[in-house]
Amino acid sequence: MALHLAVWSQLRSARHALSWALSERLGKFRRAAPEKPAVHLALEGSAQHVRLDELCTRYKWRFETQQDATGALQSYEYLDYLDQAQSHWKLPAQAPGLVQDVGCASFTYAAALHAFFKPNELVGIELEGYRRLSGGVNRAEKATSQVSRLANTAFVIADYTLYRRSADRITAFFPFVTPQPVLGWRLPLSVLRPAALFAAIRGNLNPDGELWMVNHSETEASVAAQFAGDAGLHCAHVHVAQSVFRERTNAVVVSLWRYPSPNDATAKTPRR
Repeated sequence: MALHLAVWSQLRSARHALSWALSERLGKFRRAAPEKPAVHLALEGSAQHVRLDELCTRYKWRFETQQDATGALQSYEYLDYLDQAQSHWKLPAQAPGLVQDVGCASFTYAAALHAFFKPNELVGIELEGYRRLSGGVNRAEKATSQVSRLANTAFVIADYTLYRRSADRITAFFPFVTPQPVLGWRLPLSVLRPAALFAAIRGNLNPDGELWMVNHSETEASVAAQFAGDAGLHCAHVHVAQSVFRERTNAVVVSLWRYPSPNDATAKTPRR
């Protein structure tokens, strides 16, 4: 059975590699792909209403006035995870700086990062920027529409393991650290290089910089933590967040990583 699964995974990986190569060869940027704002969201239950009102009051953003329903809900979801963690850890508001987001897909949640971090500059980096989406547009075209509404925001198609630019904060929402999510996203297994990914993150962080990471489960968070630690990062805080805007089978784990400091007790004992 194990051999059968391994062979099947390799076959899926090869198929995804071919599809990706074709999208890279045929893909090109044609135009920005604006979306029709939802204006109002059909929420499921009072918990979503209450949490949305809390976030809008705190951050002064209404994502649905500029995004469709799917994009707006993802923006609220990601902002919610960050806000829950910061509130639980009792951290001060974020200081302005340069923020990078690793593996941003179509960068649908760029506005959420602006709301939370208030960056001087925001850059989303995506490996597979020419993937064709529903409606005939590709990720680059959709992302361009997202970032055009935001000041000092860019979308870059690049392999982050090779990307070199300093940042004050780096965010990584559900980074690939195990094979199954890679295949689930229809990518070849060759892109699964977590050691190189976290080494690049560590190399790009400025002194006193921070990595904000979100993982699908405590098991995945544990695997990611091993790679982050091996890269020289130290976990300062961990929080298991509630998923209000999307039903998820597993817990969502938010963690905050920093450079090691001999006088920093949190480098030895993460706060939950």
